[in-house]
Amino acid sequence: MPRQISYDPQALRTDLLRTFWTKGYAETSLVDLEGATGLNRRQLYNGIGDKRAMFLQAMDDFAETAGRRFLAALEAPEAGIAEIETLLATFVRLSQEEEGRAGCMICSTSQEKIAADPDATRRIDAYFDRIRAAYANALTRAAVRSETTLDPDAIPARADALLGTHVALCILARAGRPEDQLDRIARQALVGIR
Repeated sequence: MPRQISYDPQALRTDLLRTFWTKGYAETSLVDLEGATGLNRRQLYNGIGDKRAMFLQAMDDFAETAGRRFLAALEAPEAGIAEIETLLATFVRLSQEEEGRAGCMICSTSQEKIAADPDATRRIDAYFDRIRAAYANALTRAAVRSETTLDPDAIPARADALLGTHVALCILARAGRPEDQLDRIARQALVGIR
């Protein structure tokens, strides 16, 4: 008869995500994970797997949560320039709050050694591709509704530039850069879109 799980699996995943997001893969020890979750390493390993498996799960959880919170509006059929402006302004505002200063877990992970792991690489690439596709969707739909003067052939390059701005805002927020600087970066990214 299988043993019953004596913890909340969703709470465990939330605790793992918070810990890895704050400290990164390399700097997070099993002792850190035990302290954050209240479980011993045997319970952790039996729940999700080894440290690598726990980290990959945390990456998936981050991508799902951040995608729903930040990208869904850009992915919607009614997306347009207003949604792009709102998202960039949100990142600037969040940069002054504790949550925003944590930056993007996927962006941070892309700078760690674990990024060379094929499973981590796949997740990083998929998340960055989703961000780019979300901006491309919003720009394309805006062009169809004549909300932008962008030539349709220019949309892929502008989506690439917005991906760069998106990632830069997340990294610079984590680095503690001033709000006015991030605001200028966000505003510059919007030049020529309307």
